[in-house]
Amino acid sequence: MQSMTVTVVGATGKTGRHVVREGLARGWRVRAAARRAPLEGEWARFEWDDRASWSGAFAGSDAAYLLIPFNHPGAAETTPDLIAAAAEAGVRRIALLSSLDAEHAPVDSPLVVAEQTLLGLPVTPVILRPTWFFDNFGDGSFGAMTREGRIRLPAGDGRIPFVDVRDIAAVAAATLEDDAPAGILPLTGPEAIDHGALAAALGEALGRPITYESVDREEFIELMLGRGFGFDYADFLAGALLDVAEGRLTIDVHDTVERVCGRPARDARDFARSVAAQAA
Repeated sequence: MQSMTVTVVGATGKTGRHVVREGLARGWRVRAAARRAPLEGEWARFEWDDRASWSGAFAGSDAAYLLIPFNHPGAAETTPDLIAAAAEAGVRRIALLSSLDAEHAPVDSPLVVAEQTLLGLPVTPVILRPTWFFDNFGDGSFGAMTREGRIRLPAGDGRIPFVDVRDIAAVAAATLEDDAPAGILPLTGPEAIDHGALAAALGEALGRPITYESVDREEFIELMLGRGFGFDYADFLAGALLDVAEGRLTIDVHDTVERVCGRPARDARDFARSVAAQAA
C-alpha cells in the first residue's frame, strides 16, 4: 500500500464507484471525476463535453482510471483526447477500461483507437479488457428481466465467462500501484456458463423461480424497446447475443483476477448473492 492521489473518471458508474471504494480502502486520496458528487471520495466536477473541466480533474494525480463512455453521444470518439490530457497533466500510470471485443475490432473502432493512444504515450499503460458483465442482470440492461423472473434473450445455449464488476475494480486498483502488472489484461470470471445456469443461480439466491428462455431476435428487440431502450442499442445486443448462440463468439477463460488479486474471481453464485443482498 502506498500514499498516492488517483483520479477516477466515471466515479458514479458501474465500475468507477467500486474503483473509488478500492482506492479509499488502500488509503489513497481518491478524486472522483464525475458530473455529480459521489457518495465517497473527493469530487472534481467533470463533463465529457466541457474540456475545460478535464485538466483540473487530473492535476496532481499519480494515476488515473478511465473508461470509454459509449452511452454518452460522441464521448467515445473524444476518449483519446482525454487520455492525452491526463498524460499532459502529469499522470504517470493510466488504467483504461476497454473490452475483450477490442481484440477483433476494426482499426478505426473507438476501442482500438483509445487503446493505441494510451500505448503510444509516455506513461505506464494498463488496458483492462473484460468480458460481459454479470451486473447486466443486476442493475444493468437485463435487470428488469431478473426482477420479473423471466430472462429472455436470443443467446441459445451459448456460454460466456461473465465477470463481476467488483473484480474489474479490484484489478484496476491493484494495477494503479507502482510495479504492478501493466499492459493488456483480459478479465473473465472463473468459468464459462450459459444463461440457464445464471438464471438458476439467481433464483437460488433470491429464493424464487427465475427462468431463462431463448427467444428470436425480433422478440428480444421488442422486449428491449418496451423497456425504453433505443432500437440501435437493442439491435446491437441482439446481434452480439446471436453470435454467442450460434458459436461465432467464443471467449476463453483467463486467470487475471486470481493472478493480480491473489483470490479466485467471483462466480455466478457470488454475483447472485450480491443481488439478493441488495434486494433484501
